Amino acid sequence: MHNLPRSSAALLRHYCRRMTDSLADTFDLGALRSPVAMHDVRRFDRAQGTPLGRRWKAKIVVCTLYLAAQAVFLSLYVPVAKLPSATADTITGAVFVLSGLLAAWWCAVAWRDAVRAVRVARAAASNGLDFDVHPRVVDLPGTAVVSLPGAVATHALRPRSAGRWPVFTAASVGPEFARAVRHRGIVAITLEVQTPHIVVHNRRARARDGFASKVRGGQRLRLEGDFDRTFSLYVPAGYERDALYVFTPDVMQRMLDVAADCQAELVDGWFVLTARRPWRLWREQEFVALLTMVSVLGTRVRSQTQRYRDDRSLRSGEVAPHGRRLRVRLSAGFIAAIFVPGVFVVAGLCRLLGLV
Repeated sequence: MHNLPRSSAALLRHYCRRMTDSLADTFDLGALRSPVAMHDVRRFDRAQGTPLGRRWKAKIVVCTLYLAAQAVFLSLYVPVAKLPSATADTITGAVFVLSGLLAAWWCAVAWRDAVRAVRVARAAASNGLDFDVHPRVVDLPGTAVVSLPGAVATHALRPRSAGRWPVFTAASVGPEFARAVRHRGIVAITLEVQTPHIVVHNRRARARDGFASKVRGGQRLRLEGDFDRTFSLYVPAGYERDALYVFTPDVMQRMLDVAADCQAELVDGWFVLTARRPWRLWREQEFVALLTMVSVLGTRVRSQTQRYRDDRSLRSGEVAPHGRRLRVRLSAGFIAAIFVPGVFVVAGLCRLLGLV
């Protein structure tokens, strides 16, 4: 990659930002501010096939049963405890107030989530997208998903038909249980050809996942100029020129402008962008940011990779085996899982054979 003169780099940044701003005006996101009534939530649940136990009404029923159980418990406990009248009234009143506040908060959160889902679905439909709020088993590429075994995807966006959008899936990904932990946002955009496994870390991102410490040495590609202070690019040995063919200066600049907090990855015919937190699509700014990533960066990478061919591969359209994955270091856990049982096996054999 050649170092750009400062004036050219500034012009490129200005062009990318103007294009991003003008593109944001083409998205129809007025639905994110639209009013939502109860019948809208019911219609959305029916369309989505939401199980009865997850519907908003079911949560209200649970709250009602919870409050009824509290009342029954107190009606039985107070006579048995034989408390003074003033003390019994104080305990009963305090429990009712706390239980009521808790139930009200629970219902408010349930209604807020239901309203958000309806608004996001409306905004998605206005832009030619389908929205799925239910957890699904993950079938997405990328190191972030591989590091979360048993993960599920929620709040998934997909294009309804080819045309305006490339084929992509955007979702929030996390463990099936304790979903508040290690939840991430992912955008996987299909490419027309296979490419080598390339990972681009944006070093200006607010949070990084330590991927650099997992990659074996000799696979970091040093860039020239300002880009090397912004990006860390990892590519299989021998594929350095291929990486520079895809990640040109304008692609890097677009990534900096529209995906500053994301890791980028080319793997198995996908272009994957991973954020360290889930997508909050009910926020207009974040919805715009996500769609802009797909339109500005994803479309450019698809165009840049269309004519890519790996001359090292014996089959057209495929990548040679040594280029399909970056080489990674063995983790301490894996080494311990092999070494510790091995020590016990060797010690046992030595005792059986009378060597110790």
